[in-house]
Amino acid sequence: MNIRQIIVSLLVGTLLCLLAIAVPRAIAVRNDGYRWFDPIVDIRGIILSDYVKLPDEQQMQEAMIKAMIESLDDPFCEYIRPEDQIHFRKNLSGNYVGIGARINGNAEYLKIITPMENSPALEAGLLAGDEILEIDGVTTKDQPVDDSIDKLLGEPGTEVVVLVRHVDGSEEELVITRQPIETRSTFGLIRRDGEWMYSLDDDRNLAYIGLDNFTTRTPDELEAILRQLRLDDDLDGLILDVRSNPGGALTAALETADLFIQDGRLLSIRSARADRKQKERVFNATANGTFSDVPIIVLVDDRSASASEIVAGSLKDNERAIVLGERTYGKGSVQEVRELENDAGILKFTTAYYYLPNGRSLHRIRGSEQVDWGVDPSTGCIVAESNEEFSHRYAQRLPWTVITRDEPDDPRSEDPTWIRDSMGDEALARAVEILGQRVESGDWPQLPEQEPPAELASRATLEEALDIRQRMIERMVELEEEIATLQGRTELIDHGVNLPEEIDLEEATLVIHDRDGTVVGSWRIEEIEELKRSLAPVRLVPADEGEH
Repeated sequence: MNIRQIIVSLLVGTLLCLLAIAVPRAIAVRNDGYRWFDPIVDIRGIILSDYVKLPDEQQMQEAMIKAMIESLDDPFCEYIRPEDQIHFRKNLSGNYVGIGARINGNAEYLKIITPMENSPALEAGLLAGDEILEIDGVTTKDQPVDDSIDKLLGEPGTEVVVLVRHVDGSEEELVITRQPIETRSTFGLIRRDGEWMYSLDDDRNLAYIGLDNFTTRTPDELEAILRQLRLDDDLDGLILDVRSNPGGALTAALETADLFIQDGRLLSIRSARADRKQKERVFNATANGTFSDVPIIVLVDDRSASASEIVAGSLKDNERAIVLGERTYGKGSVQEVRELENDAGILKFTTAYYYLPNGRSLHRIRGSEQVDWGVDPSTGCIVAESNEEFSHRYAQRLPWTVITRDEPDDPRSEDPTWIRDSMGDEALARAVEILGQRVESGDWPQLPEQEPPAELASRATLEEALDIRQRMIERMVELEEEIATLQGRTELIDHGVNLPEEIDLEEATLVIHDRDGTVVGSWRIEEIEELKRSLAPVRLVPADEGEH
């Protein structure tokens, strides 16, 4: 046997030994995986065989999946059932087939917040404030909003008949042809003649662009607006508003940030698991098409999450923007979407965390002692907003943003006082003041030091928790009063007293007659408990029982 044959024999022998070790180990791992299902299979079999009623197997399966996901204690992981996949994909892409209108489902009937630009709804004559009373002859009154919206969706080119009550009270039946709708994620401050206005101040060339989510089209939409503003000489300063923006596609966030940064790190992604040898993924800026010379203020609030935090954080860390508002939400986890085999649904689950260029994790782990998360406002740029102030701002802003018959008077968006008074928007007013000074002087103004963002964020979280607790207490008091009223009514009925369907027993008067109908006495009852005490020692005999 020569040297080559000896070497080959040794290699084959070594390989066989390795296989002899590895194969049982692989089989053991596989068996461990199967053994995990043993109690589940056993319980399923027992229930199917001997439970008192025939169980719903699909419901059992969905309950098991739900329980596995809930055990992760991660609000961003979810199972999408097969019947919900269409809606999930629609929300993910921003595309659907329908009439093209934003709808308020909290009203008695479906109410149009605003039709979308170039939509079938707008073409048919639907405007802000109109109500949809019926869809194909079916009322929308007090109906689940999702059910009504499903009736408005359909195949391209199909018709839907809606009975509409316009703002002036007149009713009209409209036939609307459904078309593919591509929702825009960009918006301006004010609409005029159905079109967004992006210029805030024509003299200082300040612009405002809002982003309400991040879809695959967001970077292209944003770049087109920026190029048009630059073409019109209306871009010496930009306010980018991502308040209440829940996020969206990671690629859209990176491409959006890349529009303003020539070079440098935008974001990194890595897993927190020690058993996964995954390398850190780093995303860097490119110089193509960059608007690197435009001063920027990014508006954020505690509802800005995920992709909007990536944009704000990367612009801030690369010193391309000032961030103004509140500490952001802290949703910095990477979700992967996987379709299950045999059309069994979709699993959305967390695989890694986002890290900003300065190394800070975006993700907030609630209930931990974590101090830093999300994106903090820049020095001197904290503008806190309560829930009441947020609701007020939304209501004040709404008339300026919808497509309506009667538009408000001409705005004075260059005036911070007007923005505060007419729009209720303190953060935007401060941004206009600061950005105006930057454009006029060439430098950012020196802003005063404020309380550390971490302390403010903790206080805001505490105030939110206290507010929720107070509302729960108030509701509990209301329920106790309702229960007391119902119990008092029930006890009266039990005593043979016939009550009308609706009666207010507070401050009632108890009148007692003798058998001849003569009033023996009357007592004013201040509260239900007093009425019950008054009845306690007395047995009231119903009119159809015994003697009077």
